[in-house]
Amino acid sequence: MARPLTVAGIFAHPDDETWSLAGSFALLVPKGVRGAVWTATRGQAGQIAEGSGATRETMPEVREAEERAAMAVLGVERVAFGEFVDGEVEGADRDALTTAVHRFLEREQPDVVVTMEPGGVTAHPDHMAVTAATQAAFGAYVAAPRAREARFYYWGVPVSDMASWRELGRTSGYALPGADDPYGGHGTPDDHFTCVVDTSGVAEQAYRALCRHRTQAGDPWYQLLAQRDNWRAVFARSRFVRVHPAPRPSDPVEASLVEGFSDA
Repeated sequence: MARPLTVAGIFAHPDDETWSLAGSFALLVPKGVRGAVWTATRGQAGQIAEGSGATRETMPEVREAEERAAMAVLGVERVAFGEFVDGEVEGADRDALTTAVHRFLEREQPDVVVTMEPGGVTAHPDHMAVTAATQAAFGAYVAAPRAREARFYYWGVPVSDMASWRELGRTSGYALPGADDPYGGHGTPDDHFTCVVDTSGVAEQAYRALCRHRTQAGDPWYQLLAQRDNWRAVFARSRFVRVHPAPRPSDPVEASLVEGFSDA
């Protein structure tokens, strides 16, 4: 009996996995696809929202619990963490980071690997460091014989969406980071995406998962989503860029991360 397909997300901080893969997990896990997540840090340097009950000292354990709770909403049980420090991943030993990612890949044996696009979506140095390490680790992983050829994707936000969200934030009274801000991000050109997943039917489930990250509720992005059900638009679609195998110009846009597998 063939083992189930596995989709793995590799990111820097708790909640990165929810922004990027909540919708896809919500669609795929009920169909028998196995989800797995590895997060480099426990978000030690993140915001602490009022009423979350966390302190700077308890943040690592609180944010780990938040991520596990968020993934439980989506049926994802395989959640693992690295021992890297939030805000210091860029300066960490790159070989050690790549090795940690590769060990996760070998343990979970994913058929699909997803990480952030090289610019880190929000230009966060931790995001970019994890993406670079994931790409290197995937190169070693895919070089070994596998029952299925593994696929590698970047998750990103289209330039058009980034602009519309910032305009929505402006009109709603929330100061979202601009493209020139340290963690602003420019977005990925709209025509670069090779996989567009309609997640409108599971948008509420994805948003419920995001709300498990209670320590981050004070972030302006979270506040914007909570106003007038803006989360519906944000979680209506998920977009990815396939890196391996490289798509051909004639390939149609994929509608699922597992579309390329005959047993999907």
